[in-house]
Amino acid sequence: MTNWDDYRYFLAVAEEGSVSAAARRLETTQPTVGRRIAELEKRLNAKLFQRSHNGYLLTELGELVRDRVKVINGESQWIEHKVSYIDKSPIGRVVLSTTEDIGYFWLSNLLGNFHAEHPEIDLDLIIGYHAVDIINGEADIALRVGDPRSQDLVGRCLGQVRFGLYASPEYLARNPEPKCVEDLAQHNIIESVRQMNNFPQTAWLRENSDGARVSFTCDNIMVELSAVEAGLGIVALPVYMISNTANVQQILKEDFDLALDLWLLTHRDLIKIPRIRAVIDFLTEHVHDRLIPERR
Repeated sequence: MTNWDDYRYFLAVAEEGSVSAAARRLETTQPTVGRRIAELEKRLNAKLFQRSHNGYLLTELGELVRDRVKVINGESQWIEHKVSYIDKSPIGRVVLSTTEDIGYFWLSNLLGNFHAEHPEIDLDLIIGYHAVDIINGEADIALRVGDPRSQDLVGRCLGQVRFGLYASPEYLARNPEPKCVEDLAQHNIIESVRQMNNFPQTAWLRENSDGARVSFTCDNIMVELSAVEAGLGIVALPVYMISNTANVQQILKEDFDLALDLWLLTHRDLIKIPRIRAVIDFLTEHVHDRLIPERR
């Protein structure tokens, strides 16, 4: 009958190079390690080590066994890691993916409160526009604007992120404020490109400003905010980015009223893990703190 624990002793000796070092690593005695190695070699009817004054050297067969045991050991650690998800308390690392604007204008203001409530959770943020692969473990939770649902993911719509058209007072002092959508053709437009090319707000502005001069192109929403503040033209931005910004003003409020769902997503296997649940509950509780203001 195979005793897989013997291979743990074998791997320790193979990696440490001596029985004494393996014993220290395994927190046991040298005779115990030596006996387990001898039992394994007897059961396999094979020589796994050459004993020498330099320590235990792997035989050719021993090297083959070591390589396979390392794979099995890695798989067993993966199993233990998965099982460890079933915790009793919210402790450990949680990887959260979101966009740069949500991270900067909303989430960063909440991190102090989150740490005070959950000091034993280590929050790891992935910032970017690309959709991370939650199914394959790139992140535990994602905050995404749009409709990114998948049959392998579970989540909830936290509300709608509203967008507006913005220009700076300086720009509007040089150019008459547009009174209708058709007037956009006579203005300068800040156009989103590359990874932002297919965003709904980008498509709307592009389709409704035919003939306008594109004064600036960019693939980063934070830079776009700086560009509109600098008077380069008109751009569509989330309303929550503007609430504390005095250098821009909203235009065409009646004509441009875009709202996109904000989804909080995770994998169905993670939803009941206490630390994942704690982050989800915290974000849900605070989503109306500026990000999606409650309508009065």
